[in-house]
Amino acid sequence: MDFLRQQLFNIIAFVFLGLFVAVWTSVLLRVGFWVPDGRTVAPPLNGALVTAAGVLATSLSSLTASALGFTIAEVRRDEENRRDLQPGDADTGIAVNPAEVTARLSGRIVAAVVVYMVVGLLVLVLWLFKGTASTDLIGAFALSLLGWLIGAAGVVFQTEKPLT
Repeated sequence: MDFLRQQLFNIIAFVFLGLFVAVWTSVLLRVGFWVPDGRTVAPPLNGALVTAAGVLATSLSSLTASALGFTIAEVRRDEENRRDLQPGDADTGIAVNPAEVTARLSGRIVAAVVVYMVVGLLVLVLWLFKGTASTDLIGAFALSLLGWLIGAAGVVFQTEKPLT
């Protein structure tokens, strides 16, 4: 029982990520192997699958983005404290060391980011190849992933200001 107590957060993360992968794998397989038959423009997906896929994708996107944002803010705050700056001082353009941010991320967050990006990229590729023969769900997630990647790239490619 102590093992379960100690691993509870890891178990919850594993179940959540496993469910995300299972639901989106199901969507990818149904859309990927669907052949247009002339009667319908996209493969039929039941409402529960669509709802679950949408909720899981939105949840994982916002969870990973907020975790990254909070970690970056924490690193920036610690750097300001190390440099003894007060909020509002002229030198608040503190450069954030990406290595320090990633070192502070838990393994669960790193796993969530990797799972989200891998599944999202598979969805994006499927959407690009299937085009109109895919579903709105695929298109929505693909566009959501692109937005998430643009936000992440904004942080990654941010110009670092030299510390004075």
